[in-house]
Amino acid sequence: MRGRRLVSDPTTAFASDGPFLSLEHIGKRFGGTVALDRVDWSVQTGEVHCLVGENGSGKSTLIKIVAGVLAPEKGGRIIVQGVPYDHLNPPQAKKLGIQVIYQDLSLFPNLSVLENIAIDHELGRTLALIDKKAMRVSAENVLASLDAHLPLHARVGQLSVAHRQIVAICRGLASNARLLFMDEPTSSLTRHEVQLLLAVVQRLKDLGVAVVFVSHRLEEVVELAERVTVLRDGRKVTTLPASEVDDQRLAELMTGSRFEPGLPGLRPEKRRPALAAQCCWPAHRICRSKPRP
Repeated sequence: MRGRRLVSDPTTAFASDGPFLSLEHIGKRFGGTVALDRVDWSVQTGEVHCLVGENGSGKSTLIKIVAGVLAPEKGGRIIVQGVPYDHLNPPQAKKLGIQVIYQDLSLFPNLSVLENIAIDHELGRTLALIDKKAMRVSAENVLASLDAHLPLHARVGQLSVAHRQIVAICRGLASNARLLFMDEPTSSLTRHEVQLLLAVVQRLKDLGVAVVFVSHRLEEVVELAERVTVLRDGRKVTTLPASEVDDQRLAELMTGSRFEPGLPGLRPEKRRPALAAQCCWPAHRICRSKPRP
């Protein structure tokens, strides 16, 4: 079944009429290893959703299935704007508006901002058919839609990480992105750059574009995230409003273990130091550390 026609103007907000993406009973095996076990999940139109879990929890596998890189086991369904699919392939996922921005951003550092934004449109065309004026108009439109100001002629390799992320987001919008997955987008950013990225995400929300953060740093995305979904051992543990989750609760959901602050069973006065050091005087005497007996 074919997907619905997408809106081509990135400055036009998409209507919110229920989940943009729903997954039903999604499973994936690699030999005897269960990577995903009957996962049900949904992302609303224009929602910022945080997807968390330890390494090996199934986050990457889930994203690859949604992006069409992997096919789920039989019996699962991927529903995009109410249209069900047994599986997707990468060109089909992109056509439906699903884009993934990986940590390496998959940009071309030797090309300009303009060329990187427009490259998906120009791939496969001969040099004579490339419309540079249309490329510029498209790039200017998507930058304006995010209230971002980047020089179109600048080489991407000369930009900061935060600005490169904006270029990657603009490339997705130029291809009519409706759902953006961002893999650990704040891991290499300064606090100022994080605020810049979150401002861009707010603009994406205003445009009706859904954003899924894959992150361990909840405190930096909870400012905008509506919901948080936790995966553990290939299963969905829960989906909660972001306002109901703190770091301790998140750690418990991710690991299945309860953590108590401090050292249990020992009163402060009963604790013995593991190492004690004493400085000797005069200076010619040798200072010796005193290990715990």
